[in-house]
Amino acid sequence: MTGILAQVIALTTYGNDYLINGKIPTDFDTMNTTFQFCNKVDFSEYGKVNFFSKKERVIAKKPTEWFKHLKADGCKHLRLYFENSKDQSFAKDHKLAGLVGGGGTWLIEAIYDNYSNYWSNRWEVTNQNAPNNKIWTVNYGMIVKKQHTSNLQIDNQLIKGKLRQVLLEIADFAFRQNLQSWGELFDKAKTILDSSSPEENYYHKDLIPLDNYSLTAKQILFSAGSAWVFGGMGSWNDLGFNSKEDNDTYDRLSEQLYSGINEAIIAGTNTFLGKMPNA
Repeated sequence: MTGILAQVIALTTYGNDYLINGKIPTDFDTMNTTFQFCNKVDFSEYGKVNFFSKKERVIAKKPTEWFKHLKADGCKHLRLYFENSKDQSFAKDHKLAGLVGGGGTWLIEAIYDNYSNYWSNRWEVTNQNAPNNKIWTVNYGMIVKKQHTSNLQIDNQLIKGKLRQVLLEIADFAFRQNLQSWGELFDKAKTILDSSSPEENYYHKDLIPLDNYSLTAKQILFSAGSAWVFGGMGSWNDLGFNSKEDNDTYDRLSEQLYSGINEAIIAGTNTFLGKMPNA
């Protein structure tokens, strides 16, 4: 998955651990791998100055401060929210998913007793020559305030079967097209669905607080992350085939995979309920 999405997942899941269990790693702001290329991650609210402009107010200068702000504000828990692009006439979401701002919209939903606030992210290169490649400044802003609660929930077992099926079909297609490395990648993602330690070979092993998730939730989440092949040049999106039939199959399976991955990420992440949840 993209680094942007990985960070959104980490904020949602570790934020829940603090809101519900009062726990957070002391080095979360500096050592979690989803922040490794960021020189700053802060959080803002927007207030209207007049009809034409808004004033931005920083309420937290780092993630752990944001978690504390949310708790003091009465936030009960966090959920991932995803919305497909309304206009896909130019290109389907899976075609643009590797680009900043493409592939649909991911938000963090902060749920209160009777409403939800929705937080978006803005990434900007602010130090191109930074040591350790910490080139990014990230700001999360509350873009929607006191609106209806979404609390997206998808059955883990149902999406596990759906993801397994599309991985089986797209791996078979890749092998039939002599795309050995892609076929092996999809096969590997499929085996993670049955692994007893699905995070073992994933880059962001600290993506979530593992003890707060069922095995099924971890299997679908890390399988989805491992199956993410949507990018620019040189990625799965960069392929083309000689026959219309093969191109149509490629497009259909790619779109199904993207949908299955997104649903798995939502399902796995949003099953956090405090203590170890059921599968």
